[in-house]
Amino acid sequence: MVLVGNSSRVSLGELGKGNHEETDSKRNLQLGTFRLSNSSGTIVTRNIKAIFKRSGFINSPRESSITDHAGPMTYAHSYNDAVSYFISMNAEPSLKDSLASMRNGLCLRRINRRKQVMYIFKLENDEAITWRDGAKRLELDSIKDIRTGNMASNYREEYGVSSKVSDFWVTIIYTVCNKLKALHVVAENEHDFSLFFNCVCGLVKSRRELMESISVPDNEKFANFHWHRTVSDRKEDETKDTLTFEDVKRLCNKFHIYCSSNHLLKFFVIADVNHNGLLNFQEFQTFVKLLKERPEVRKIWNTVTKGTKGMDFEMFYRFLSDVQRENISREKAYQIFAQFRKPKHSLLYEEDFVKFLGGQPYVRGIEEDYTKPLNHYFIASSHNTYLLGKQVGETPSVEGYVHVLQQGCRCIEIDIWDDDMGPVVCHGFLTAAIPLINVVEIIKKYAFITSPFPLIISLEINCNKENQIIANSIFQNCFGSLLYYPSEPMAALPSPMELRHKIILKGKKTIITLPPGNGGSLSNTESTSSYSSSHDSETESTTKGKENQSSSSIQRMKRIKKKNVVVTRELLATCGLHGLKFRNFSLPDSKTPAHCFSFDEKAFDSMQKDKTLELSIDKHNRRFLMRVYPHALRYKSSNFNPIKFWKLGVQMVAANWQTNDLGQQINLAMFQLYNRKHGVLRSGYVLKPARLLPTVSKVLSIPQIYKQMQTDPIKLELKILSAQLLPKPTEIKNSKEGSFAPYVTVELISDEELSSPLTVKSGTKYSATVACTENCKENGFNPVWDMTVHATFKSLDFAFVKFTVKTGELQLATSCFRLQLLRSGYRSIPLYNSEGELYIFSTLFIYTRLD
Repeated sequence: MVLVGNSSRVSLGELGKGNHEETDSKRNLQLGTFRLSNSSGTIVTRNIKAIFKRSGFINSPRESSITDHAGPMTYAHSYNDAVSYFISMNAEPSLKDSLASMRNGLCLRRINRRKQVMYIFKLENDEAITWRDGAKRLELDSIKDIRTGNMASNYREEYGVSSKVSDFWVTIIYTVCNKLKALHVVAENEHDFSLFFNCVCGLVKSRRELMESISVPDNEKFANFHWHRTVSDRKEDETKDTLTFEDVKRLCNKFHIYCSSNHLLKFFVIADVNHNGLLNFQEFQTFVKLLKERPEVRKIWNTVTKGTKGMDFEMFYRFLSDVQRENISREKAYQIFAQFRKPKHSLLYEEDFVKFLGGQPYVRGIEEDYTKPLNHYFIASSHNTYLLGKQVGETPSVEGYVHVLQQGCRCIEIDIWDDDMGPVVCHGFLTAAIPLINVVEIIKKYAFITSPFPLIISLEINCNKENQIIANSIFQNCFGSLLYYPSEPMAALPSPMELRHKIILKGKKTIITLPPGNGGSLSNTESTSSYSSSHDSETESTTKGKENQSSSSIQRMKRIKKKNVVVTRELLATCGLHGLKFRNFSLPDSKTPAHCFSFDEKAFDSMQKDKTLELSIDKHNRRFLMRVYPHALRYKSSNFNPIKFWKLGVQMVAANWQTNDLGQQINLAMFQLYNRKHGVLRSGYVLKPARLLPTVSKVLSIPQIYKQMQTDPIKLELKILSAQLLPKPTEIKNSKEGSFAPYVTVELISDEELSSPLTVKSGTKYSATVACTENCKENGFNPVWDMTVHATFKSLDFAFVKFTVKTGELQLATSCFRLQLLRSGYRSIPLYNSEGELYIFSTLFIYTRLD
């Protein structure tokens, strides 16, 4: 008999202990079988600085109010009833069976870190999954990802659950109040697993496809839905001339179809065949068809089909192979062809081709190897993670840790100071403080929510011995078996694969071993705080209620004086990595695998001016770890360009993730990996280019390595063809809508000068690396530019491209990519607002070719 509810608690051991063995030495990060397109977004309040800033499938839930600034980031939830009705009427038989079972309730075992409990999960109104007799609720529109089997192994391994249940395991990633949550359930058998999985996947997919079709004038559903909803659902009323131009304009404004009145009126007049200023249903369909025409796609279509009405499979396969440069089998190509072809048709038509182009991956799939030593990787790193804004006067928050961990950051920072309440986290006297225990608990909760690979916590210890003892106890009791303790002796650092689900503390070693004859050891008592980096260089806890903040002026005044801090041996023993104050690269401690040098950017720049020291940095980073962080003068939390540090092999280039400037956009672009099977990955680890990996015994060997591994120049052809559904800027009033004239700037970013000058066709060359399209006046729905850029790069190791859509001096949207990851051919790439939030329906249509 199966008991349901809290009384049915079962230990994880009853499912079998976790099996951490891997048969594939180069197992990829597997993060999902059912990747969901975004269908909701929000403008987060200024104080919490957009918790979900940039993500392919991770996004914030939409608030009930819709602002103009939101643009096409979201859809109206007021259509929930209509969506549920359409789905119930049109669901496939297998989905209907699953819906019926889930409405009655299905017994599943919920898994978390502490326990397992059997609950009855029910489908409520075809829009939410509930359990615990309705006390717990998961909105279907809040789901970001669904993972099963091996793709959910990250969580199964973290909780120590046997792989025997992997075939019946489902993980649902969703959001509640701007935070990612994970629901893990295990079905009792294959039948129950199929019912639950098919119900959730089928409903989510159907809801999002339908919501997109009624939000974007992409097909006949848009015209049908809005006519029958706003005019009449009676068949006999379809012939009546009803819709005025003002009605049509209001509808366009409602769904963020931003064009000037003159632009819309042009199509309205063409559609109004009897010229009475009113549209019937058929005329309204014509208006929508005219509005959504894509002349730039028609040009491609005519070239591929050579003027024929439809595209057969042979044409489609040649297009994939020759234009898109896809290495794909005929069988797989036919599956794609059949996916976009209308039922009972043998050909693709232009409308199908448009959908195909809009639905293809835009970045290359990679098979990253995570079995190399830790120092072989660039590691996504954050500076002063607890801050949400400026470095001065801001209130620290655990939300900073939630934000970066959800985006795959793998190196975060904690500054620990003294307070009456015990150890606290703050930026010295410059900010208020929050209890260390709150920070540690939230880190544990979110540490591996997007990546199973090791999380490094860079500690800045500025507290006394008593609080260090408390801090050490907090780390050990909260993290427990998650903590990594290095084995001695250690010849090299372990790999990310070996360190899965491990948390590595990095603390500054204050006892420095000197060479023989120099006095044995030396106690270093200088400050380790990053807030004083201008003077010195290392050169969901909601159950606790509102965060306890220590902001009294007395406590902050006590932190003004720069203190002499000696880190206790007990705390150092808990650390798996040890920071060293840099003196030179020859000391014995600077040759141990577990050490890490840290520099602020200015100290690093100063060293880099000495060519011998520059080579020594390069040599060091081929075997050991280094971290670089922003200088204290960046009090507004701006970012540097990380490329110059990556170029010398620095693994942890710490950025201010709360500021979405160019430096952070490049940082995010570096770590936006993509896997053919599972979509966007956020492992937080990227293998360094081959030229930065070979170890050397002498610095003079390094130039020879670069010479031997030099590659031929790479030619880039890049076309900016068009954009779709650009957001309406609030700064432009309706009376000035004629001033709206979007254009795109393209900026090529690299560690080296271009091999040949940038050339531009149908646009303007602004500088050696920047080009700009012409204006497309009064059209934000589907502006067309057709600009072509040619450039030649010496290497693509650190080559990036940034797209910025503007009108006048007003920025509308941006997107930044690592150039070697962009797929060839015609692709629709996503666009983001100034805070780094994804616009759901806004895209830029481009063509890329690298030779």
